[in-house]
Amino acid sequence: MALVMIALMFLAKERLVHRESTASMLSCHDLIDILRHKLPSKVRTDDGLVAMIEDRHRRRLEAMQSAYRKQAQTPGASN
Repeated sequence: MALVMIALMFLAKERLVHRESTASMLSCHDLIDILRHKLPSKVRTDDGLVAMIEDRHRRRLEAMQSAYRKQAQTPGASN
């Protein structure tokens, strides 16, 4: 539980410091990937880690945009 709280505190601080950058999309899952990268894993380079996180951010953004489009197409949706 303490590690989760530390991770959430780190995440909140990073989001505040880097508001204009991709850190606003930083998630707990990204932190898990960073730790997996630093520990023995399949991702061998920092560039590989960055590419994996950027891909996840792209997919998350696409999913959010898709949900907004679906919501806008729903009959009776508020404007």
